[in-house]
Amino acid sequence: MNSLTIAFAVILPFPAALLAHKSPKLSADQYGLVEDTRAYALQYIQQLPNFVCTQITHRNVSSHMPGNAAFTLDASSDTIEEKLTYVNGKEGYTVLALDGKKSPDAVHSQIEGAISWGEFGSLLAQVFDPASHTVFSWDREERVNGHRGWAFKYHVPKESGTTVVDQPSNQTVIVSYSGRIVIDPDTKDVLEISSVLDIPGTFRIRNVTRKVVYSDQEIAGKSFSLPSHSELHMEEGTRIFDNQIDFKDYHRFTSDSTIHFDSQPQ
Repeated sequence: MNSLTIAFAVILPFPAALLAHKSPKLSADQYGLVEDTRAYALQYIQQLPNFVCTQITHRNVSSHMPGNAAFTLDASSDTIEEKLTYVNGKEGYTVLALDGKKSPDAVHSQIEGAISWGEFGSLLAQVFDPASHTVFSWDREERVNGHRGWAFKYHVPKESGTTVVDQPSNQTVIVSYSGRIVIDPDTKDVLEISSVLDIPGTFRIRNVTRKVVYSDQEIAGKSFSLPSHSELHMEEGTRIFDNQIDFKDYHRFTSDSTIHFDSQPQ
C-alpha cells in the first residue's frame, strides 16, 4: 500500500497587520468571542506543558468500483498504537505496536497507508493567525461532549492555505480550506474544529477532511484542553481511507522518556 500523508503548513505571504479584519455578519458578541479565542489559540502551544500520551489509530481502507462508491471491491483495516510525546511545542512518535504486535523498527512517517500529525495546536494556530486572512461566519449553537458551544464556519484562502503532501509521487499542493469551529462561550476553549481541503481535481489525493475533538485532560494536577479524538478522511483513485484516532493516558513528560521526532512538518 502506498503511503499517503497530510501535512498542515500555513503560508504567510504578507504582514499580519495588513490582513487582519473583521469578518462580516457577526454580532458584537460573536465577534468578541472569535477575537478572545484568537488570543487563546495563538498562545495555546506556548501554554501546553511537556507531556506524553497514548495515540491509538484505527484505520480502514476500502476499494470501490470506479464511479460507484457504494460498491465495495475490497476492504482492510489495522490499528497503530503509539506513544506520543509533546516537548517544547513539537510532536514526537514512538510506534509501540501494529495490530497488537510489537514493532520496534516502525517509524510513524514511514508507515504505509494514510497518516496524519499536527493535532496539537497547528490547525488552531493557522486558522486564527491574523495573517491567514480567515473569514468567520456564524453557524449555530450546539453541544459537544456536554458543553454548550457556539459554532462558526470559517474559510482560509489559498494565499494563506495549507500544504498537502503525496509521498509516492513527491507532489505537493497548497490549497484553500474551510470548516467549522465550536467554542465554549464561557471558557473560550475550542471544543471541536473541522476542515475540508479544496484540492484540485488533477491532484492524486482528494476529498480530504479532518476533525479534532477536545476535552479537559489533567496533567500534573492541572487541567488542559487537549485532543481526545480525531478523524481523517481522504480518497485516492478508487481507494477510500478513514482514520479514527483516540488520545488517552495523558501524563507529564519526564527526562527518562524516549523521543522520536520525524522529519515532517508540524
